[in-house]
Amino acid sequence: MDSNHVQASDEEANNHHDPSDDHPNQGQENNNNQEGENHDNHDNHGEENGEENGEKKKEIMESSPKGLTTEEAQRLLAENGPNELAQSKNNAILQFLRFFNNPLSWAMEVAAIVSIILLDYVDFGLILALLVFNACLGFWEERSAGNALEALRSQLALNAKVIRDGALKTIPARELVVGDRILLKLGDIVPADAQVLTDECKVDQAALTGESLPVVRYVGDIIYSGSTLKEGEINCVITATGSNTFFGKAAKLVENTNNEGHLQKVMTIIGTFCIFYITIFVVLEIIIQFAARGRPCTGVDKCTTLENCLVLIVGGIPVAMPTVLSVTMAIGASQLVKKNAIVSRLTAIEELAGMDILCSDKTGTLTLNQLTIDEPLTLNGITKDQILFDALLCSRLENPDAIDTAVASCAEEYMDRYHQHEVMNFLPFDPVKKRTQAQIRDPDGNVFFVTKGAPQQILNLLKTNKKHIDLLNQEENTPDVAQVVHQAIEDYADRGYRVIGIARANCANTDGNEQWIFEGLLPIYDPPREDTADTVEKVKGYQIKVKMITGDHLSIAKETGRRLGIGTNMHTAKVLENEHNEPAPLSVIEDADGFAEVFPEHKYEIVRRLQNGGHIVGMTGDGVNDAPALKRADIGIAVAGATDAARAAADIILLAPGLGVIVDAILGSRKIFQRMKNYASYSLIMCVRIVTTFGLLTLIYGFEFPTLLIVILAILNDGTIITISKDRVKPSPKPEEWKLSLLFIRSIVIGLYLMMSTIVLFTLAHDSVFWTYFGLDQLSDNELRGMVYLQVSISGAAVIFVTRSRTLSYIERPGVLLAIAFIVSQTVATIIGIFGFNGYPGNGTADFEGCGWAYAILIWIWFILWYIPLDFIKMGIGFVYDRVAPRFERKKEVIEDDTPKIAGTEMKQIENGKNDNLKKSQKSKDKEAEKEAEP
Repeated sequence: MDSNHVQASDEEANNHHDPSDDHPNQGQENNNNQEGENHDNHDNHGEENGEENGEKKKEIMESSPKGLTTEEAQRLLAENGPNELAQSKNNAILQFLRFFNNPLSWAMEVAAIVSIILLDYVDFGLILALLVFNACLGFWEERSAGNALEALRSQLALNAKVIRDGALKTIPARELVVGDRILLKLGDIVPADAQVLTDECKVDQAALTGESLPVVRYVGDIIYSGSTLKEGEINCVITATGSNTFFGKAAKLVENTNNEGHLQKVMTIIGTFCIFYITIFVVLEIIIQFAARGRPCTGVDKCTTLENCLVLIVGGIPVAMPTVLSVTMAIGASQLVKKNAIVSRLTAIEELAGMDILCSDKTGTLTLNQLTIDEPLTLNGITKDQILFDALLCSRLENPDAIDTAVASCAEEYMDRYHQHEVMNFLPFDPVKKRTQAQIRDPDGNVFFVTKGAPQQILNLLKTNKKHIDLLNQEENTPDVAQVVHQAIEDYADRGYRVIGIARANCANTDGNEQWIFEGLLPIYDPPREDTADTVEKVKGYQIKVKMITGDHLSIAKETGRRLGIGTNMHTAKVLENEHNEPAPLSVIEDADGFAEVFPEHKYEIVRRLQNGGHIVGMTGDGVNDAPALKRADIGIAVAGATDAARAAADIILLAPGLGVIVDAILGSRKIFQRMKNYASYSLIMCVRIVTTFGLLTLIYGFEFPTLLIVILAILNDGTIITISKDRVKPSPKPEEWKLSLLFIRSIVIGLYLMMSTIVLFTLAHDSVFWTYFGLDQLSDNELRGMVYLQVSISGAAVIFVTRSRTLSYIERPGVLLAIAFIVSQTVATIIGIFGFNGYPGNGTADFEGCGWAYAILIWIWFILWYIPLDFIKMGIGFVYDRVAPRFERKKEVIEDDTPKIAGTEMKQIENGKNDNLKKSQKSKDKEAEKEAEP
């Protein structure tokens, strides 16, 4: 069936039953409360015999039937801008330069400046090349994601039928201006806020309010941009466009929320540590070399102390970190694209790995946002086939509403039989009778009536017939049909169903002699997507708590939660604050399976409170009402068919129906996280190892090293490490976390251990004749630099195999690319260490020569002997940490007094309409109850 029709029939379903206002003893009114809630207009158009007649007639915006002229439209378009949400355009140059603005790049930029001051053009060129390469790669990945989103927007661009110069034209919706007259028909998306000029209509506002049922709008009412026309064909006049629409104002609110990503924080912390650590040794070296050893600079190009400081800066700064992490995440993003998901913010992949709570909107996200009929409840000996067929007979199949669509879908097997019957007269649903009715002639010429609608109204038909009342009191009709219906309504209400009643009168007319038989009830609900339950189960299997947050009613939310395996421990928004307007304890939010009857600010608040409690929170949604929470969440996921506002606020955008790709994303993100954490640990180890090693060699021995060799060391080792983006890893069965204290402790210990391996080797070769006992020649200082370079290169590159493994690195096979890259890079390093650079740079203090084949073999053996204990050191530190750290961890919510309240008055405009509708609905029900009580 046409999905555009799916939601239109709130009028019946709502009348039939809305559990939100029900009490266990009010089943007789259950059938019509939703009608008032979702159709605020039914009560103020004569339904209550003039109750609303004192209301002022709504003012109609002035507009010519011929519409605007082309000249007027062009002038207004130039004055007010296009009818679209403002998209911030990034300046490509500024976007590129931004990659040079971070602590890691700052340190390398300082090194480049020092190099050019010292006229060291070779080092300057290499350092600059590293910086530019990193910036180009990051820029390319970010622009690629942006281009993909722009292409998506262009695919979803709308057109509108507008009257211009007295003629009906089709133009891009972005060219609409205030005062334009437009034509809307069934299924059209409202392109801008507009006032209805002709006829009533039904509009689906699920994208704005989260409700799956549409509302009725009359002449003079405003319909909002982003909603969908579900019934009728109307002329409207545009009242607001672009950012001035309700849609635009609500979307603009999310701009107030800007969260710094977890990865950015981690990179900042690591970068700050490296800079601080390097600064300590640079300051010590300058003091000792200049003051203690009396070795000041004698010229711009003759300052070996500053040149040696470059060794510490270039060697200690993990300049490739942004590049490696960007490539790693970009590969993950490209894998998601193949599964019809666009990643608009790469760092969201890292945060997805640590997500421990996934909040989700219900309507259109967890569910299909289309009504479906469940197993009917039959009465008076009526069969299931009969009640479904009679429901089909009193449904309109041309331009059907949501209930008609649901009935037709469920009764599809009876279509041939349906076409054998003649519909003599059809009375569509109206807000007074709250039911539809059809007069039917069967193939044998028999005439009868069928009706469907609010159960209470169907029961009233029975009460008007004295003979039928007598039948109800007869023994064969015990218990009373009314009692059975009321009890069934309450039972369905507890399960979140809406219900409609079906009745049939086997007579030629209904003028006081009708013989209505109440055939039964059709329970209606919004079914979950096919893959939702499986997705929820898998997500929970990865130790992620799933919470449903919906604007729908509590009983509906509980039933959906039960069906999906989310749970039924759900609350309304009232639980978020106590009677003293104090925030509820964090444990209430953490323990809940979901929340119902919430406004956008409640969704936002729930996400914020969970984040303040130390959780990494994901949020899925599709509507404007979800946008604030999507923006606030660590990972915002917009599902297929989401509004522009939701997509703009989201980090991951799904293009295909279903949530299964979220499971793939979680699994992939945890693999990516492992790779990034392995690299971060490697970077810290190398910072400590290189800075401490070469710092102590200078401070203790006055031994200096050429910067060029450190740059080559960084290029070779980082070239190896970049292949970690495709390394073989095993995803964690639980949410990942950085555990920075463990990361720093382990990195510092291993870094100092590797430093000792170099210092011990150097001491044996520099201050003794130890190696001559093994038949090796004594090395000069220039040759010692070749030996030190090779040992630092091999041991440094190999430490990645330790950081990438959870247990023994010998038994966890690395990826093929990583293994090949290690072999190639260290073969090059071995050749450099053996043959050297023929005494480069020739300044007499840091000249570099090779150590020869014999020492190269010795260094490889030395490396293996020192490598073996590394795994045990790593596991030992982890073992102690896991037992000591929990004693110092105390989970406490961080209170943010300055967090903005996103929803504000703009977001409440439509939501408050729900409350008004509820009040009108209650008035209607109270009046009906009074009428029933009258003798």
